Amino acid sequence: MEFYFNLIVLTASIIFGSISFIVNRTLTTTTKTQKMLHAFLLFFVLHIFIILCLRLMMPDYKFLSLGLPLNTAYAPTFYCCLVLLSEEVKNTAYTQRHSLFVLHFIPTIILLAFYGFFVSKQIDINESEAYGYLILLYSVEVLQYIGYAFTGYFKINKLMLNNNIRLLILRVMWIMIFMALISLGVIFYNNVLYYDLSVTYLALLCFSVVIFNYYMTRLKYVKVVPVSESTVQTEPLIDDQALLKYEKSKLAEEVLIAYKVKVEQVLQDKKSYLKISFTLDDLERESKIAKHHLSQFFSTTYGMNFNAYINKLRVEYAKELLEKRNFDISISELGDECGFNSRTSFFRAFKKYEGVSPSEYIANVLQK
Repeated sequence: MEFYFNLIVLTASIIFGSISFIVNRTLTTTTKTQKMLHAFLLFFVLHIFIILCLRLMMPDYKFLSLGLPLNTAYAPTFYCCLVLLSEEVKNTAYTQRHSLFVLHFIPTIILLAFYGFFVSKQIDINESEAYGYLILLYSVEVLQYIGYAFTGYFKINKLMLNNNIRLLILRVMWIMIFMALISLGVIFYNNVLYYDLSVTYLALLCFSVVIFNYYMTRLKYVKVVPVSESTVQTEPLIDDQALLKYEKSKLAEEVLIAYKVKVEQVLQDKKSYLKISFTLDDLERESKIAKHHLSQFFSTTYGMNFNAYINKLRVEYAKELLEKRNFDISISELGDECGFNSRTSFFRAFKKYEGVSPSEYIANVLQK
């Protein structure tokens, strides 16, 4: 019964992981984070496939399954993706020395070397060398999962992420902590030699489902379709070649107009810019316009990037709100209601577009 349970869990993990891998290739945007996720998803599927083959072909040689150290690659990959993502969110140059990422995988490389040596010698799990190796393996997993999970928690709190990405990261972190507790329990109760890995396989299944759910949600908003007169009003998406001809093509002008209608509908009619941490990903989802197209659209149409335009709308709304409230509102409350995530960012944006601070603006208006 246990064998068939593990077989179902591992098969389901391969299916969900494979679908996520395929969907990742269809995304219209291509970032370094996405490329790394693409490689990781391929590794994940191959890892589960290897586990499945070992359980089916050599079920009696338990060390093959218990000692496989590929789990130790997950937490470092999580960290590397966060580093790349943080650079993309901050829109900064890639200043990180990404070659140093390999340092995070040194434990995995060392453990793989030990694993290969023991397998070549056909060492059984009851031998002292194998037992010591297994204790080391699960200890490394505990330290990695907990260490990288908490590192990730502090890192995402400093980033302005859309809800889907933030939720994905948090779920992955919880799965990592769960797997750390599993490994810690195996060590603490001296159960290394008798652990059947069923709970670990369930954790891997949970991970594959979380990733699958994220990509299914993402897929709904990044599909690119050709633009025609019949589709401009509902799905104003065009191919990359059309966007490269902004100033030379009459069609490009029509596309820009269609984009503006859709963007203004989201921003002005729905007032989405009043949401705290409203991002380009959120606008992509609501407007059905690919993110890299939106970046070009804001630069061409408004002469500024997305964040600058959003802050400009928020400042205009702040001025309207002041008049509606007869200037009877605190500066902090005003910034909050206009979508700014801090008093400092509100002051900075207001002074940029009005030339004075909110307090000075109110004083000047009241003196007239």
